[in-house]
Amino acid sequence: MATEMARTRPEDTASRISVLESQVEDISADVLKLEVKIDANYSTLHHRISDLRDDIHANIDAKHTLLVDKLDKQALNSTLQHQALSEKIQSIEKWRWMIMGGAVVVGYVLAHVKLDSLF
Repeated sequence: MATEMARTRPEDTASRISVLESQVEDISADVLKLEVKIDANYSTLHHRISDLRDDIHANIDAKHTLLVDKLDKQALNSTLQHQALSEKIQSIEKWRWMIMGGAVVVGYVLAHVKLDSLF
């Protein structure tokens, strides 16, 4: 190996070194280009993820609002139905007590009136 180094001329070594230096410069330039491309791709990916997250949040908020509105409507309808049923039941109870009161009066009258004297 020492004999090979002794055989190479200094101008060959200098030309080899300059070729290697230019290759290193080319590789460095390629690495910089790749870094720029990676940064751009990372930025694009970050932007897409942020947009997707915002869309998901907006969709969830819209559905939540819609669900709350439907639940409010259902609660209002249920309240109205309960009020209507309550009014009907109160009306029926009122008539029931009136009929029971009338029956008590009729029963009292029948109990105290002598039927023999009427005929």
